Amino acid sequence: MTLQPKSLQIIESEHSIDFLLDGDWVLNLDSNIIQQKCRNYLSAAKPSQSACKFSFSSNKSKWDSSLLVFLLDLETKLSTLGMEADFSKLPDKVQDLISFAKDRKGKKSAPLYHPSLSSKGWFFHLSSKCSQWSTFFGKWILALFRLFLGKSFMRLSDLISICRDCGAAALPIITLISFLTGLTMAFVGSVQLEKFNATIYVADLVSLAMVREMGALMVAIVMAGRTGASFAAELGSMKLREEIDSLRTFGIPAMEFLVLPRTLALFIMTPLLTLYADVVGILGGLTVGTQVMDFSSLHYFEQTQSALTNMWEVYSGLIKSLAFGLIIGLVGCYKGMFTGNNSAALGKSVTSAVVVSITLIVICDAMFEIFFSMVGYR
Repeated sequence: MTLQPKSLQIIESEHSIDFLLDGDWVLNLDSNIIQQKCRNYLSAAKPSQSACKFSFSSNKSKWDSSLLVFLLDLETKLSTLGMEADFSKLPDKVQDLISFAKDRKGKKSAPLYHPSLSSKGWFFHLSSKCSQWSTFFGKWILALFRLFLGKSFMRLSDLISICRDCGAAALPIITLISFLTGLTMAFVGSVQLEKFNATIYVADLVSLAMVREMGALMVAIVMAGRTGASFAAELGSMKLREEIDSLRTFGIPAMEFLVLPRTLALFIMTPLLTLYADVVGILGGLTVGTQVMDFSSLHYFEQTQSALTNMWEVYSGLIKSLAFGLIIGLVGCYKGMFTGNNSAALGKSVTSAVVVSITLIVICDAMFEIFFSMVGYR
């Protein structure tokens, strides 16, 4: 179908100025003449309180987003002259899109609220963050229920891939950290136990410390810095590139497709890595015991076995690691999903994910130990 050239008539009356649009206002048609006409009119116009009314001369006119850009730009220029633009006579769809564009512009240009500006600022800031976190966690619970019902958008291949990335790929750093942790504890413990001629109890010290505390704690700290930051960066980058919005457009919930496999992968892999770290840490203590204190390997392992007669010592560390893995996954994904709209905000989200994860891990570890002591499991 042939397009009609766009045109604009400006009709001045006593109380208003009518902008009469004619033709098809689409991007393919040239608008230089109309823009020059508007510039000439505005340069000659004097500030007034007149209302500027916009309307189409025909209901058959075609239009696209170029019309919205033209109208919003002209409205801004008219407002500097004290004139108010009236779009009420334009088609309803044009009015709706103009209102939507104004709302979005208002949200972007709104001044950033800083909680230190008033005494009540911190309270409102904290309450909004708690509400945001509660909404995120509630959606995660619902996504987990949908997974159990077999209605989730989560793909098994994604879960396996993420498990490999945060599990097997983390073995080198976990091996190094755990071995050095066991080795260091054996050195430090031997110095004190040697005063009492009880250096053999280094095996008890290293084994109990690793399975109770250090194994799960060191794995959690490494995973927070390695995997939690990675989750925040991945999801934050996807948000900046509007990939998450694209998923919502296709009807795919980001919580099920992106967040759920990452949190479940850490929930599954953290206990396995903790078991591995416990063994490697004990081998680090064995290295000190056999090479520095001249124990035989058999003697060291017998002492370790006598210290771990109660398997609850191992189970308690694994229970902690489950909670730690869930904390790291949820915090990393939360920070990524709610990052800002620029690279600086993304960097802050990644840093915050690591700091918050480690803080919550230490708090959670302390709460577990207090609970275990109160119920008589220590």
